[in-house]
Amino acid sequence: MDRIILTPRLVLKLITKAERNSPELKWIHAIRSNEKATWWSIYGRSKSIEDTEKVLGGLLPNSEKAYRVNYTVHRILDSSSGHVESESQTAVLDGESTEFIGFISLFALDASSLALPEELTSPTSPAASTLTVEVGYMFLPSGWGQGFATESLNAVFDACVRAPSFWAPFSNLYVRGIVNEENPASVRVMEKTGMKKRGVYEWTGKAVFLAGRWQEHSSLYIFGRQLLQE
Repeated sequence: MDRIILTPRLVLKLITKAERNSPELKWIHAIRSNEKATWWSIYGRSKSIEDTEKVLGGLLPNSEKAYRVNYTVHRILDSSSGHVESESQTAVLDGESTEFIGFISLFALDASSLALPEELTSPTSPAASTLTVEVGYMFLPSGWGQGFATESLNAVFDACVRAPSFWAPFSNLYVRGIVNEENPASVRVMEKTGMKKRGVYEWTGKAVFLAGRWQEHSSLYIFGRQLLQE
């Protein structure tokens, strides 16, 4: 996968580790500890750096689970960029002055992933040759409402297509996205990135704190897109 991805307004940096006191961990903790950014996260808001490290343990690649991709998202600063939320979120990446605004993850499904009925899964590719990954993302409020989520997700999806060897031995790659029906902004992002709505899954289970309240039931929109197909 590309180490750095450039778009007209953004720099995306591939993250394979986030050690204590590193810029990467500071960036990700800034977003994981932000109440608004984590409003729709089933992991909730990080109350400590250890909380963030625990979440990252399930997202960063390791020797057993190679099919994990994480990018930090940074907007390119110029004279018209206006107020910078925090100086600790600024960095020079690929020669550009930037401000950290978001985080994108792709991760292969495992035993802890939400099991969906067949009609909501990959529609065409043979199971043996298909890897299904789930996409997750969050952005700081300073990055909302400006199209950054759409721009960065499209860039990551394009990078996945450019790197078929990364997904070997799988020749087919299917990405799914799960969005709560009460989160219309993310629904729009899914639609603008070519994700097709597969249906609605009515989830019921142990209560989770989500969107400011404890929930034991949610209607989940299931989106999907074939990124690689032989």
